[in-house]
Amino acid sequence: MNKEILMIIIVILIAIDILKEGYLNGFVGAFLNNIVRYKKTTLTGIIITVFSIVYLDLPVAKKFSNKYYEKTLQGIENKVRTATPEEIIILQQKANIEKIDKEKYSKYERFFANQGDGDTTAGTIVILLFLGTIFRNKKLIKISKEALMTIIAGGLLVNILKYMISRLRPDINMMPYQFFNWASWINGNQSINPFKSASASLPSGHGIVSVGVAFSFYYGYKNKFIRFMAIAYALILSCSRVYGTRHWLSDIILSAFLGVLVAKTIHEINK
Repeated sequence: MNKEILMIIIVILIAIDILKEGYLNGFVGAFLNNIVRYKKTTLTGIIITVFSIVYLDLPVAKKFSNKYYEKTLQGIENKVRTATPEEIIILQQKANIEKIDKEKYSKYERFFANQGDGDTTAGTIVILLFLGTIFRNKKLIKISKEALMTIIAGGLLVNILKYMISRLRPDINMMPYQFFNWASWINGNQSINPFKSASASLPSGHGIVSVGVAFSFYYGYKNKFIRFMAIAYALILSCSRVYGTRHWLSDIILSAFLGVLVAKTIHEINK
């Protein structure tokens, strides 16, 4: 048994124990109530997300992508967009001119991507939980448990939305309006599988996990330095997904609002 599998087993066992303590009791109802309760914030999140989809997603993605023309050609090949033969020739010429000076995902991008993975983050939270137990720090224990529940609740929420919305990622195709790809799949386009991560961009799992965990600590501590570090952690991990063209900007914006709402709901449940 390797270390990764062992850590996952430990996390699952601890999560089950925390669930038995009632840390997620009534979450669904409380979450839906908070959507209505904080309706101004909810509406603001929706408006900013839509604005980003319409005006910001493509310019931002093109800014960071060094495979724009190559990805566009792949989109044509996968039948998720159309182009005339003349347009394809021009795109091929531009793709040949494009020279990739560095690896698409640098070691720094990979590092941040790994830190935002649910299992890696959960492992980190479990370590903090152990430290809280060893040093008998009740606040750290409570906040660590809330953060772990935030990862679970956020993970479930984000995956439900991902496969309902089924949006192509920018590193697959530079078309920000490619939603509901399960419809193409049902109609026989086997080049798109809505149950694979390539067709599941909105919202961002890394975004909701990093923001949710960060705000678990933000709500749990009044210390300004801890709060600053929590927000910095969320910003760095979330923005790294846009920089690596794994997510559209709007994916991260929506995920941030959801992450904050999930963390706040769990914090309120366990007051």
